[in-house]
Amino acid sequence: MIIYFIFSQEGFEEAKSDILADKATLWVNADFLSDEHTVELQQAGINVHTFPEKVNGSNEKSILQALKPIEEKNPEAEILIEYL
Repeated sequence: MIIYFIFSQEGFEEAKSDILADKATLWVNADFLSDEHTVELQQAGINVHTFPEKVNGSNEKSILQALKPIEEKNPEAEILIEYL
């Protein structure tokens, strides 16, 4: 399983083809994806999740707090994180 944490539109556009090819799981902040992107990803079989709290992609502590519960639930997953 591959999981992506994406925080910027630029990062999403750069990773989009890999996310689709890997059938990866995507984690983003609420209201990050447009309705069109959400539909496109869901139709491609991509699981899209929103963080329960806003994650600051330029703050390592914020990212680590979001990472911990996801990593605990998916210990074998490869997690790719966009750092701003």
